[in-house]
Amino acid sequence: NFLLPDIFSSSEQFDEWFNPEDKGDGGSGEDVLHQLHKLLRPFLLRRLKKEVEKDLPPKREIKLLIGMSQLQRTWYQNILTKNIDVLNAMQGHNRGRMHNILMQLRKCANHPYLFDGAEEPPFVNDQRLILHSGKMVLLDKLLGRLKKRGHRVLLFSQMTRMLDILEDYCAYRHEDGFYYCRIDGSTGGPERQEMIDAFNKPNSDRFLFLLSTRAGGLGI
Repeated sequence: NFLLPDIFSSSEQFDEWFNPEDKGDGGSGEDVLHQLHKLLRPFLLRRLKKEVEKDLPPKREIKLLIGMSQLQRTWYQNILTKNIDVLNAMQGHNRGRMHNILMQLRKCANHPYLFDGAEEPPFVNDQRLILHSGKMVLLDKLLGRLKKRGHRVLLFSQMTRMLDILEDYCAYRHEDGFYYCRIDGSTGGPERQEMIDAFNKPNSDRFLFLLSTRAGGLGI
């Protein structure tokens, strides 16, 4: 309405034009979205990193699939068994509970220590921290190889509690030179800059930078 008040005179008219559910001509949602993009293209400027910063190397995305440890399988099965009634129902009114189940399964797929009671005594940082998570087994192998080749690593996680586990892992691998910085949502502005400077300074000894995905998207 702000850009084209003569054409978009009302929200009802806009919904009528671009709501695929109301169209009886068999048009799909993708067709409607394509038309909307075509309409907005003259008014929006899209800038891509590769067009603005010419020195950035091309992005490569490699997905590595890994199985779960025995402890992870046990917790995974317990979560599914405990919520079998919700899984059997699969109705819309159970959407909130279903979302919670999926979140618990995601936690289990990352590391069972994200659940209270999963870690058994003695409560020390040892090889169990790695062996109890399939992802940690793979990560430990990758980081060891990257360290030997002189690489440095940014490690992102959506869960700050997973960053806590990764900090324990770095403490366990401290003698191997796994020095690190960390920034998450609770890190203050001055401290954030100190961490960035410590990682970027010439001949820095920091091998890892642990970042929450939310904090990593705020101008870093």
